[in-house]
Amino acid sequence: MQPGIASILHRDTIAALVGTRTFDRGEACFAAGRVLEVTAAAGELRGVVRPQDGSRADYAIRIWVRDDGIAYECSCPVGVTRQFCKHAVALALAHLERERRDAERGIGVLREALATVTHAELVDGLVGLARRDAGLADTLKRLCLDALSRR
Repeated sequence: MQPGIASILHRDTIAALVGTRTFDRGEACFAAGRVLEVTAAAGELRGVVRPQDGSRADYAIRIWVRDDGIAYECSCPVGVTRQFCKHAVALALAHLERERRDAERGIGVLREALATVTHAELVDGLVGLARRDAGLADTLKRLCLDALSRR
């Protein structure tokens, strides 16, 4: 089974793959808001990037996982030669940013939900989880000791 695209696509991986010049150009493309569409599926990322030259058609990009690594294509002149172009970098960065925002929103929702739980319910729930998870129990103990030492 192939890994999902998110498990191997990271800023450092992309930068190492394409080099500083292409990475910087892709980052500028992303920052300029030229990524119009991002679609992620198991083992694949697709998207559309607006060209800098408004007279050109939008570029279609695809990044996917193969048995021997990452594959990529773009409809731009560099991408048709099967090189990881700045548009592919911009697409990957847009995907990573969306994943980061989604993760932050999940934590925000959790924080809001926890605020509705009474102190006693929260303590009882955490103790119940700690009984089943020694690592969590240790983390909670350290958290409590840190809180006591700050008083």
